[in-house]
Amino acid sequence: MYQFIKIFSSTIGTFSLCAGMGLAAIAFVVVRQLHKIHSSSKLENEVLIAIPFTLLTGVAGGYLLDLLLRGGIQALWLNPRGYGLTFYGWLIACGVFLLFYGKCRKVRPTLLLNLFLPSFALAQAFGRIGCFLGGCCYGRPAKFLGVSYPEGSLPYIHHGSTPLIPVQLYESAYLLITFVILFKVIRFNHRGAWYLILMPAGRFWLEFCRNDDRGTIGCDILSPSQWISAGLFLLGICWLMAIKYNHKKRKISVEALLKASKL
Repeated sequence: MYQFIKIFSSTIGTFSLCAGMGLAAIAFVVVRQLHKIHSSSKLENEVLIAIPFTLLTGVAGGYLLDLLLRGGIQALWLNPRGYGLTFYGWLIACGVFLLFYGKCRKVRPTLLLNLFLPSFALAQAFGRIGCFLGGCCYGRPAKFLGVSYPEGSLPYIHHGSTPLIPVQLYESAYLLITFVILFKVIRFNHRGAWYLILMPAGRFWLEFCRNDDRGTIGCDILSPSQWISAGLFLLGICWLMAIKYNHKKRKISVEALLKASKL
C-alpha cells in the first residue's frame, strides 16, 4: 500500500492522484465520443462548458453524502470537516446537474447522460485503485488471496495484519469490464441506461465483501450503497424499457404512414 508518492519535491496522495486521473479520463472519453457522433459545434461547446461544472458538482455531492451518512444531518453545522467522498453522492449530483443543465441550455438531457455516464465506469475504476493504495474501502478478512496492510493504515488499526479481501481491485476490474462492454457492445443511445444496470449490479454484490465504515440510513439489513444500487438498477431498467417503448411506438407510426401512403 502506498498512501503517498513523491513527485520531484511534492508529496501527493495516491487516492488524489488516481481520482485526478479518473476525472481526466471522463473529459477525454466524453470529448472523444462527441467527435464519434459527429456533433454540431454548438453541442460541442455546450458539452465542453458542462464538463468542469459537472465534475465540480460531483465532488460537492460526493462530500455531502459522505457527511450525511457518517456524521448525520447535524454534522452540516456542527462539524462539516474531515469527511471523504462517496461515489454515489458524486454520481447522483452529476446526474441531477446534467438533467438541469440540459433543460436550461436546450440540450437533450438523455444525450448528455449517454455521453457522460459510461465514462464514469472508467473514472471509478481509477478511483478504486486509489482506494486500494490509500487503504480505504477495504474488505472483510480473507481465507485466501488476501492483502495485509502495513502499520499505521486504517485497515491495520481495525484488523492488524489479518489478510483482507482486496475488494477495491475486484470492483476496479469489474468496472473496466463494464466500460469495455458499454463502448464495444452497447449502442450509444442505450449506454446510459445500461450503465445504471451494470454498475450498481456489481456494486451491490461486492458490498457484501466490504468491512469498512460506510455510514447508515437507519436500516442495517443492507448498506447505504446497496440501497442506492437497488434504486439505480431499477431506474436503469425503467429507462431501458422507455427507450424500447418509444422505439416501438415510432416504428408503428412509420408503418402506419407507409400503409396510408399506399391507399
